[in-house]
Amino acid sequence: MTKNKHVLCVGFHASEAHAVDFDDHVVTAVMPKGSAARLPEEVAARFAAIATFDLPDIDDLDNYDRAADTIRESAAELVAEFGAPDAIVGLYEHTTLPAARLRDHFGVQGTNARSALLCRDKVAMKEALAEAGVRVPRHLAVDPGTPRDVLAEFAAAVPGRLVLKPRSQGASMGVSVLGGAAELLAEHDAGRIEEGYEVEEFVDGDIYHSDGVVRDGKLIWYCPSRYATTAFSFQHERVPMVSVTPDDPGLVARMFDYAQSVATALGLVDSAFHLELFHTPDDELVFLEIGNRFGGAGVPVHLREVFGVDMPREAVLACLGEPSELPGGPTMLDFPGIGASGWLFVPLDEPGPCRVLEVRGLDDLPASVVHADTPAVGELLNDPPDTWSTAGRFFVAAGSTAEVERDLAAAAARYSITTKAEE
Repeated sequence: MTKNKHVLCVGFHASEAHAVDFDDHVVTAVMPKGSAARLPEEVAARFAAIATFDLPDIDDLDNYDRAADTIRESAAELVAEFGAPDAIVGLYEHTTLPAARLRDHFGVQGTNARSALLCRDKVAMKEALAEAGVRVPRHLAVDPGTPRDVLAEFAAAVPGRLVLKPRSQGASMGVSVLGGAAELLAEHDAGRIEEGYEVEEFVDGDIYHSDGVVRDGKLIWYCPSRYATTAFSFQHERVPMVSVTPDDPGLVARMFDYAQSVATALGLVDSAFHLELFHTPDDELVFLEIGNRFGGAGVPVHLREVFGVDMPREAVLACLGEPSELPGGPTMLDFPGIGASGWLFVPLDEPGPCRVLEVRGLDDLPASVVHADTPAVGELLNDPPDTWSTAGRFFVAAGSTAEVERDLAAAAARYSITTKAEE
């Protein structure tokens, strides 16, 4: 059978194997040796070829982009063997920019490097959006050489708490919430401000994360969710992470229009995206950050199990320029019978590899739980360590936001596991 297109993937995880048409296309990949080694044999065998390269296996989302030259050379070898790519797919935060650089290099349609960079660099994205009239937090790019008086001047103009964070990481990695000017200057004096950081005002309000799909520049699917507890609290305080969708049609409509304006300003034409924003006590929407990829943590499972929306598949289709397969829309409120939904991540308290000794509460979960990912007794967890190390994950659909919050709280209270650290 003649295959239709050469699809080149930059990085790949087995969980997205369903999203790519291996039978219809010649699919190749460029990825680090460590990533290739973790692919199950049955998944690796579906690629026509995988070009690998050496890359430190560390939690640094800029790692791939630092290897851009090596990635381009590896891609050129695949192009020499299989022909020019018809599509280049980068599905993850660390692969979107390298994939876009390859598109520019080989002249392939899809998100270009300029837009991808605006969706990776938290300073550049805010500057671009501010120019387009979108409300963004006051911010300042900083590094070890930023003068003390510049920091003091910025902090004086932004009373209250401040956030110090990397310009291009994710999952709250490297983020610090500071009490104000004194703590910011103490960070400077102690030499703790690193290269590639920013400081910005702390915005009071609810934090919403949202996923969308744009095709031909038009937003065709959008689902916002409010963090009842945040990724920061989950990562740094080991608090259960809870996310719930709003059931207020007016708020959802405003967020839809807001997301469209952000996507337009950043030049997203055919792409999935993950947008985070604040809803302040004054009823204002304020930008937080965006990535031109589908959301992580519980997002893909939530949208698939509750709405039948496959965000990895939509991301691949956008890269290929093929029609969307969305089952409905344009928002989650347009799905009959689902007033609200959400998910819960119960943190794993053990920091290293551990064995499950006991699982409690599975027979007493609310009826609204539509999907659960829980370990079995004897299962080895956190080997290797996961960015989202959990003891259990629960997904709920109900008639209202209040019902979802109630049932997620009940699941969190009733469910627990006992583990023992591996020797």
